Amino acid sequence: MFGSSKKNRRKKSPKQRKKQRRQTLSCWLRRAALVGGLAVVAIGIPALIFLGYDHLMESDYFALTYVDVEGLDHLEEEELLAATEGLAGEHILDVRSDRLEQAISGLGFVQTAEVDRRFPNRLHIHIEEHEPVAIVVDDGFWLVNTGGEPFYELDTMTRNDQLWELPLISGLTRATLEQDEGLRRFGSALRVWQWYEELQLDEKQPVSEVHVDEMLGISLIVGETGTEVRLGQGNFRKRLEKYADVQASLIRRGVDAAYVLVDHEGDLNRVTVGLRDEPMDGEERTVNHSDQGQ
Repeated sequence: MFGSSKKNRRKKSPKQRKKQRRQTLSCWLRRAALVGGLAVVAIGIPALIFLGYDHLMESDYFALTYVDVEGLDHLEEEELLAATEGLAGEHILDVRSDRLEQAISGLGFVQTAEVDRRFPNRLHIHIEEHEPVAIVVDDGFWLVNTGGEPFYELDTMTRNDQLWELPLISGLTRATLEQDEGLRRFGSALRVWQWYEELQLDEKQPVSEVHVDEMLGISLIVGETGTEVRLGQGNFRKRLEKYADVQASLIRRGVDAAYVLVDHEGDLNRVTVGLRDEPMDGEERTVNHSDQGQ
């Protein structure tokens, strides 16, 4: 006969049941403590961060006190410091480096500006200035950098002799300097000025102006009386060498020329000299290079 039987189960004693309840309660308390600890950490850390940040922002230790400037040559330091006016005492973390760089880049002579925070209370400003190489006359006197870019209008009241000694170039405009042909003419005018100095012609007759004309080419205004030396188009170095002989001859003879034309296209040795006689206009004489010393 098939049948089934129940297993015999022993009932726990009151002492065992009491011990089990203690173990369960202890486990629950440990879990509650763990969850509570995590909650305290989750709430406490952000609170500590906030309190630390608040203390950091209120501390005078980080108040901007010093500004270091590097790279100034032509730009006046007072002009730069005026751009940073109002920053003194500001918290260093409140200083917007990008905005300050943009403001400084708008100042004359400044090509680029880089601002770095240096904790706890210092700013370092590195300036890269435009390098002026000439002055272009175009409704004012504009300084032009090595790239042929007009970047600053020179005030006639400026007493910076170093700037006023730069080559003065007329006949070009800021608009023409934006074009390749204008840049080419600017470069030619600048080289003519440099060659004039290399040949030491400026020791006897300094150049006051280089004029650029689309049709007539390049001319120089030299000497105290403003002699026009017309060089024409191209071969400028050779034409200046020809003029050197004419200059020496005129000075030796004590003759003042109103103009000297070294712009003949067919014959570089041909030079035309217009003498200046007061009060009437002078005579014009065309000579060859071979008889300029007579």
